[in-house]
Amino acid sequence: MESPARPEVGNESYLSKTSGIDGKLREIPEDFVVNEIIEKGHSAHWAWAQPSDNGKHSIVKITAKNWDTHVLVKEISKRLNIGQRAIGFAGTKDKRALTTQYISIMSSPKIIDKLDLENVSIEFIHKSVKPVRLGNLVANKFKIKISQSKNGETAIANILDELKEGFPNYFGIQRFGAVRPITHIVGKKIVQDKYEEAVWDYLCGGEYESFGSEARKNLKHTKDLNAAIKQYPHKLLFERQLIGHLTRNKDDYTGAIRQLPENLSKMLVHAYQSLIFNHVLNLRIESGYSIHKPLVGDNIVPVDIYGGPDQRRIIEVTERNQKKLEKRCSEGKAWIVGLLPGIKSKYTNGIQGDLERQIMKDENIEFKNFSIGKIPELSSFGMYRPLNQKINDLKWKIDDDGKPTLEFWLHKGTYATSFLREVMKSENMRAY
Repeated sequence: MESPARPEVGNESYLSKTSGIDGKLREIPEDFVVNEIIEKGHSAHWAWAQPSDNGKHSIVKITAKNWDTHVLVKEISKRLNIGQRAIGFAGTKDKRALTTQYISIMSSPKIIDKLDLENVSIEFIHKSVKPVRLGNLVANKFKIKISQSKNGETAIANILDELKEGFPNYFGIQRFGAVRPITHIVGKKIVQDKYEEAVWDYLCGGEYESFGSEARKNLKHTKDLNAAIKQYPHKLLFERQLIGHLTRNKDDYTGAIRQLPENLSKMLVHAYQSLIFNHVLNLRIESGYSIHKPLVGDNIVPVDIYGGPDQRRIIEVTERNQKKLEKRCSEGKAWIVGLLPGIKSKYTNGIQGDLERQIMKDENIEFKNFSIGKIPELSSFGMYRPLNQKINDLKWKIDDDGKPTLEFWLHKGTYATSFLREVMKSENMRAY
């Protein structure tokens, strides 16, 4: 299998060589089930997991079908008449899916109990002194059915054997916008201090047919914001917020970006960092360097108490420790990591650093650019991310209807679609 012709996102090089089974995910939301895991083998250490009668945060378990996490949070805040910052969550979940996650709401259980949202069930757990914060989970468990596939059983078995050391830990297409992949484009404009272009890209960028595409095309052509506020569907909540702000505050593009929930606006910058990470990882694979066996100069992170990567501890690979760290990586007790670039980032040594410099040069971006002058809350210090991840406790079968179903769990921050694209190898990114 040759590497596909790669667009900006979504079709990075495959690691496995066996031809994929093609197919489509999420034929119905129930085909893509995601459940948060907040503990692994012992008690969760998150402060919010500890009950406190004096706590002002209500911890609830939410099961939602066909809800984007940011939209769901916005709707809950509207119904409860509280700010969106009063609602905390550990990680964003796919929209077209059946998801279960924990969130904190700064409201009483009695008031929360009155919430009635379509396709949403809410179970109160306890009160807590601390809210749920991004990253406050251990892993996600998945049960995923693939529709419209072909040659399933043999191909899946071969691909899984090829990926036994781990699959490339790309950010999945959802990071960039599954239907309209433009978040990285908007993020790059913010990093470049091109706020006006960032806003217009958010409102009407992209070439994919999607919900509200006619209104987007009209705005792109006419630049008439007063007409757009009438034409944009009410479900496009965030776009309407930006348009409304600009009709009241002409040319205040930084103010418009600030109308977005902070978690969402930060995700725009994070998406651009993710694009750079994906390009470097893709280049490493295409250049023939292993993502499992560390090279001299690589950076390594060891395992944490939950079995996942401890990104607070960075170890450089030297000729002296290379064999030892190679053994740790093969045992799943350490990972080679790549940069998510930011203000405090430094290039990796060795070959990995050469790849990072090449991509940053191609992007015409420097680490200092991630200091966002006019919207400092969007600035990013940078961090590391494993180049590969393993599929944990995998079970799979071909159902009676001929559709493969796979169950597994992944460490937090890892995309199930990045594993499944190796299995499917669909050229259509909308298949994921």
